[in-house]
Amino acid sequence: MQLLSRRAIFAGFSALALPLPLIAADTPLKIVFPFAPGGSGDSIARLFAEQLNTRLGQVAIVENLAGAGGRIGAQAVKNAAPREEAVLFASASQFTLQPHLFKSLGYDAERDFVPLSQVMTVDLALAVSGKLPIHSVHELIDWMKANPEEAVYGSPGAGTAPHFICGEFGRITGLNLRHTPYKGTPAALPDVLAGRVPMYMAFVSELLEQHRGGGIRIIATAAAARSSFLPQTATLKESGIDIDAAGWFAFYAPAHSSHEFVEHVGKEIIAIGSDPTVRAKIQAMGCEPTGTTSDELKHIQRAEFERWGPIVKASGFPIEG
Repeated sequence: MQLLSRRAIFAGFSALALPLPLIAADTPLKIVFPFAPGGSGDSIARLFAEQLNTRLGQVAIVENLAGAGGRIGAQAVKNAAPREEAVLFASASQFTLQPHLFKSLGYDAERDFVPLSQVMTVDLALAVSGKLPIHSVHELIDWMKANPEEAVYGSPGAGTAPHFICGEFGRITGLNLRHTPYKGTPAALPDVLAGRVPMYMAFVSELLEQHRGGGIRIIATAAAARSSFLPQTATLKESGIDIDAAGWFAFYAPAHSSHEFVEHVGKEIIAIGSDPTVRAKIQAMGCEPTGTTSDELKHIQRAEFERWGPIVKASGFPIEG
C-alpha cells in the first residue's frame, strides 16, 4: 500500500477542520410573517427573503401564519424545533402592546426571542369607506352618534395596535364602538370598501392605494407628526383626540437559536436593511426604512413596552385571557 505524504495527511486534517455552514444547505430559512399575505409587511418579508436567498446561498421562504393578532405566528417560532431555522418578522404590537392586553400570550416577549433588527416604521391611518359622507374625525363622530347601530370599527386582528387605538378612540369620544377583527387588512378591505364596516384602522402603507383611488378615505393618522405620505391629512391629536402611536416591524430569532445563527443571520438582515436599493423599495411601499442593531431594537422595544403600560391601565381596556 502506498504511504500518504506528510503534506497529504495535513491537508486532510485541514479539510476536516473547515467550519460547517451555519445553516444546512438543504434546510430552508423560514421567515414567519404572522399575518395574512398581501399587505406591505408581507411584501417586505418577501423582499428580505429574496435578498437572504442570495446572501446566504440557500433557500429562504416566507410562511404566513395569521391569527390572534400575530400571536399564532410568534408561538410557532418560539416553539420551532432546535434544528429548524426560523425567524419571526413581527409587528411592534406583539412585543410592546399585547403583553399588557393578554394574561397568556403563549410566549414571553423578552425571554423567548432574540432581537435582530428593526427594519422599518409605518404610520397608522384611520379610514372610512368612500361611500360615506365623512371627511374628518369630527364628521365621523357625528355620523356614529346619529347612527349608533352602525358604530362598528374593524382592525387587522384582536390585540393589534389598531384594535387598541380604536377602542381608546371610543372611550375618549364617548362612542359605544363594536369591534370586528380580521385576519389582516386584505381580508377587511371588501367590507370597508362596501361601507359594511364604516371605520377601519391599519398601516398607511396598506391603505394608500385604495385611498388614492377613492375607494376609502383616510381621515387621520395616529403618530405625533403628519405622515410624509399624507402631508395634507391631520393627525388624531390635531383633530382633538389625544392619541399618539406608530407602528414598526422587526426581525426576531427564537431564544434557543445558536449564537452563530443569531450573529450570522442578524448581520445579513442588517446589511440588507442598509442597502440603498432595498431602502428605496421599502419607502415605495409606504414605509420608512430604519435598520437597527440588536441592542438598539432591544432598547426601542423596552421603551415602548413601558410607554404602553400606563396607557392601557388608564384606558380601562379589558385584559383578556
